[in-house]
Amino acid sequence: MSISVLSYGGGVNSSALFFFLIEKQMPLDIVIFADTGEEMPATYDAVERMRNECEKRKIEFVVVKSHLGKLYDYYFAKHAVPSIMKRDCTGKFKVAPIRKYLREHFGNQEKFVMYIGIAFDEWHRMKCSNVKYVTHNYPFCDYKISREGNIDILRRNSFPATKSGCVGCIYNKKSTWLKMANDQPREFARWEALDKNNKRYPQVTLSPSFKLEDIRKQAKEQSILTAFIKEEEPEPKCDNVNGGCFL
Repeated sequence: MSISVLSYGGGVNSSALFFFLIEKQMPLDIVIFADTGEEMPATYDAVERMRNECEKRKIEFVVVKSHLGKLYDYYFAKHAVPSIMKRDCTGKFKVAPIRKYLREHFGNQEKFVMYIGIAFDEWHRMKCSNVKYVTHNYPFCDYKISREGNIDILRRNSFPATKSGCVGCIYNKKSTWLKMANDQPREFARWEALDKNNKRYPQVTLSPSFKLEDIRKQAKEQSILTAFIKEEEPEPKCDNVNGGCFL
């Protein structure tokens, strides 16, 4: 028999998926969250509340971390940055530590069904696992439940959640960086330092279209900040679902 695993990201979709699995009485043996060390405060809050939900139901809840340490420290030491052009952060800090734990905890002979909270309106993000011992399962796509349906599930279960991800995520919108520069200047300065410390060639930055140094300069002008926030900016998409960063 396969071991049923919920890849928990601390966001809307994976939180809703937990309650959906419970409601449908689908098998669930373990809920596992990979901590990059740089998650948003709302994500850590959701993780602790989900831990309590699992404890009430006697479902194993595990937080794993990469052997590489914290995401920020790793890239700073490497004079590199996570980048859309070379998306290795999810693999190193989400996928690898989850798989490592499963193999070490359950043994190399076990097979795993990995529940992933892709909503039906994002069905194109579904991907097959690239290892034989893990099979991906997308219940929301099977049952045709949209993102709005996920939010309804959370409301029914009184479990608030927001989009998860690292504070300095490569998929942050420009308005997100501008808001951080104004409201959390010290936090912004950390990621700007990482951006400047990067020596990858050809040169890449945390964002493919701008440097954080330029964002800091723009943030000083309130009129520009307001224009960016009001701008209808498309939601960045992450196609790498193995670690469930945005779930």
